[in-house]
Amino acid sequence: MFGFTQWWRKWRWPAIRGDSSADAGVVQLRAINKRLQLYLDRAPLACIVWDTHCTVRAWNPAATATFGYTEAEAIGRHIHELVATPVSKPLMDQVCPQLLSGVEFPYGVVLEMRRKDDSRMQCHWHLALVDRGTADEGVIAFASDVTARLQAERDRELLEKSRALAAMAGGIAHDFNNILLAICGNARLASEDLPPDHPAQLSLNEVQRASNRAAGIINQILAFSGNEEAQKDVVLFQEVSTPKLASPSHVPRGEGQSVLYVDDEESLVYLITRVLQRLGYRVAGFTDAHEALAAFRSDPTAYEAVVTDLSMPGMSGIEFAEHVLRLRPEVPVVMTSGYVHPKDRESVMKSGVRDLLLKPNTVEELGDVLHRLMLQARTQRDS
Repeated sequence: MFGFTQWWRKWRWPAIRGDSSADAGVVQLRAINKRLQLYLDRAPLACIVWDTHCTVRAWNPAATATFGYTEAEAIGRHIHELVATPVSKPLMDQVCPQLLSGVEFPYGVVLEMRRKDDSRMQCHWHLALVDRGTADEGVIAFASDVTARLQAERDRELLEKSRALAAMAGGIAHDFNNILLAICGNARLASEDLPPDHPAQLSLNEVQRASNRAAGIINQILAFSGNEEAQKDVVLFQEVSTPKLASPSHVPRGEGQSVLYVDDEESLVYLITRVLQRLGYRVAGFTDAHEALAAFRSDPTAYEAVVTDLSMPGMSGIEFAEHVLRLRPEVPVVMTSGYVHPKDRESVMKSGVRDLLLKPNTVEELGDVLHRLMLQARTQRDS
């Protein structure tokens, strides 16, 4: 422990000789220095002392563990020569003179440092000026390797940004899917209302093709939005097929059965109402979940099935389904959404919902799902 012992003896031990009281003071001072030496030797932080010329005067065992140089290798060498890198040297050239001029760094400084084996690390330095204005003036510095901590902080920030971006992309996908469903569905309805040789069929086909391309943009947004974890956190349709509506040759399957449909998008309520009517259902469509619930409460037996969107303002689809099923547990409830987290999917199924359809495939699948669920309900009633 030559460095600290010699430095402390040289600069801190007074040359006191003479009477017994002075001898007692020396003994006491030696005891204090012994304890100080023990503290510095056992300190978990690298402790280095250098003079006004940046020549190292003291170097504790933690400094050896941090930087790789032994005490004998470090004493007497310029601190820059030992630990500075091309990145940190200009900063150290600024910090050291500022310290000697009285500038304080209460929060320390973080600098890139070099070990003896030339590997790099990020060090957090706490520095203080000692013996200002005397021949013994210098700097005492404590350093800790914070490379892992800083990397963890950067990783956490990146993950938070990725999650926020993925959530934003999910919201965009949800809204975009509603719009896409309305465009595709109405274009198909218009196509079926016109003769096959009508001139407008060409334009309607182009609308369908453009809608399919738009669906690909959603996947690009999702791919751009996040990392592997974000991809796992999101369940979303991956390939979009053009919605297939009942053609005029299909026999209606609804047989006049009544369906309650609720979605906060007015254009979708209009579309799905017309689609289900073509399949033979009677439809009560709502854009407000509270109004839809009030209608159901007024006559729960009036509806053979309920279809609700998942994400709605004021009341979620899960809340709406739970209210409906408390009033009439046996009624089939179908939920639709353009963006579903795994945790939401689990909550949907726990609520008693029979099926979950992902937009924009709602139009394509809804008729088949309702037909299946109503057949099941009829079979259960008959048995």
